Amino acid sequence: MITGRYAPSPSGRMHLGNLLCCLLAWLSAKSKGGQVLLRIEDLDTQRCPRHFADAIVEDLAWLGLSADGPEPPLYQSERAEIYQYYYDKLADRGLVYPCFCSRSQLHAASAPHRSDGQVIYAGTCRHLTPAQVAEKRKIRAPAWRVRVPDEEIAFVDGHMGPYAENLARDCGDFYLRRADGVFAYQLAVVVDDALMGVTEVVRGADLLSSTPRQLWLYRELG
Repeated sequence: MITGRYAPSPSGRMHLGNLLCCLLAWLSAKSKGGQVLLRIEDLDTQRCPRHFADAIVEDLAWLGLSADGPEPPLYQSERAEIYQYYYDKLADRGLVYPCFCSRSQLHAASAPHRSDGQVIYAGTCRHLTPAQVAEKRKIRAPAWRVRVPDEEIAFVDGHMGPYAENLARDCGDFYLRRADGVFAYQLAVVVDDALMGVTEVVRGADLLSSTPRQLWLYRELG
């Protein structure tokens, strides 16, 4: 059975863009006799207070688009132990490393950028020695990145058609965890989609380029 999902980030009240994404996910799954699950992507609890999440659930019910489960909805803010387990699986394989780059360094004009403006991480902190890491930790806490291979990941999107990216060349090593300990979207969404049994993802075109990373993580996490 097709299992779709609606996964809003409750940083405010639902707007038309949220509603459109929800409606398309709901219609796509239901038209195939499937179900739609609701997940609240509130990893950053400071930016996503619970009252906005509650309002989304109420608005969907009022609109006749209630999810088929789970009840209550799955809240990412309550799943840190689960994300830690899968994060550790990657770390145990030596795929995770600390990154001390500042936002200004990452977005500097000299940094590699894609044609759409997205920054490609240059691997600045990829080969730091233990001594260098210890020295940099005296100045700032690191975020944590995952080492990606020089490999092309391809798939066919239901609307945009064939799409492919070389992970090393087109995005570079990406974040798994912020410096404040909050797990990154890319890790959480892959773990949750897999554990929830999601088989169809309807999302905005702005997330198309995230899909190769997520497919690779899905494979690496088993």
